[in-house]
Amino acid sequence: MAPGEDPVPEDAYDAIADEYAEDIPTSAYNAHLEFPGTRALIPDVSGERILDAGCGTGIYTEWLLDQSAEVVGVDVSEAMLARARGAVGDRAQFHRGTLGESLEFADEEEFDGVVSALVIDYVEDWETLFDEFARVLAPGGFVVFSVVHPLDTLDEAENYFETEQYVREWSVDVPCYRRPLGVMFDPVIQPGFRIDEVSEPQPTEEFAEKRPERYETESRNPVFLCVRAVLE
Repeated sequence: MAPGEDPVPEDAYDAIADEYAEDIPTSAYNAHLEFPGTRALIPDVSGERILDAGCGTGIYTEWLLDQSAEVVGVDVSEAMLARARGAVGDRAQFHRGTLGESLEFADEEEFDGVVSALVIDYVEDWETLFDEFARVLAPGGFVVFSVVHPLDTLDEAENYFETEQYVREWSVDVPCYRRPLGVMFDPVIQPGFRIDEVSEPQPTEEFAEKRPERYETESRNPVFLCVRAVLE
């Protein structure tokens, strides 16, 4: 990325793929806060065809496969996809694709469920995102997604009530969007989803063991928001 250019998620995640693959599986915030919260909302997927939307290095892909699901992973980053393929081999199919744009699945009702964990914060256009999820899901199919809780970034917001782009700092800058809670659900409901469950997970005992200095704070303040929606 040239100096002065805005950061691009694809470039950023290509750059941090190795760092991400090493850090995220053992991160207290991911492994012992977000993952348990999101996982608890995913229904029985045995024998189901599931889209891992923004699969990254394949953490959820591998878990879904272990639940006997048939999994297709999509991600914008070829470096992340390479890591995912290395993790699960030919047990899953992988495609490069950009969430918030048309997904390259010709058939409607191709999937029984969509899982998208800590990904759609990087997507500006949620209307197209959830329209496409609705298109590729069979009636009664589900979407389970997690995002950073809007209250977790409140101190950094210029205007809580606006959708704002900000930068998440890794070894490179990663652009993402914060949204007020009040505008998060309309793009989900409009294409025909019913909000089935909303969760604000709290840290587990394993989190306390790994990050004791943060346990009390994160037990009192929401970090992630996890949602299950069902297509009617």
